[in-house]
Amino acid sequence: MKVVYDNSFNANEWFVILSLLSLNILVFIIPKIFSLLEGTAHYIYGFYIGMFFDHTIGIRPWDFYDVNDTSDYQFIDFLSYFMFCPYSYFYIYLYEKLNIKGYMHLIYVLSWTCFSLVMEWIGVQVGLYHYDKGYKMYWSVPIYLLAESMQIIYYHFIKRKENFKRL
Repeated sequence: MKVVYDNSFNANEWFVILSLLSLNILVFIIPKIFSLLEGTAHYIYGFYIGMFFDHTIGIRPWDFYDVNDTSDYQFIDFLSYFMFCPYSYFYIYLYEKLNIKGYMHLIYVLSWTCFSLVMEWIGVQVGLYHYDKGYKMYWSVPIYLLAESMQIIYYHFIKRKENFKRL
């Protein structure tokens, strides 16, 4: 059954487009601290992790929520996955710049989980996400914790590989 939430180009589409434009401009103007390959890997991580979880819990058999204007997959839904790219880039960019060590890992991940929940809440408010099928926003907490922790592990894996090649 196709559920239609609205038929107009409105806040949810503008949220996706403005997020894409503004955050990607920011990615290109900040000083580069990663190689092109490493920066691209962290950038793309956001796309794949967002798509993975949305296509795991947002479609059958669970189908907990819908994205954008209809329950059908649309082009703007595809574009919305690219919104996650700059966030994952900034996540690891700040991690590197702030030189996170020790117990600060936990504080950093928890801070970004809170930020992610705020951004998800904004997405709900503008009609990007529709939790009409029983999904609760707090269910996203373990997903954010897992995705963010995995990216830090990935970051350290890349750094170890780079250090090994230098030897």
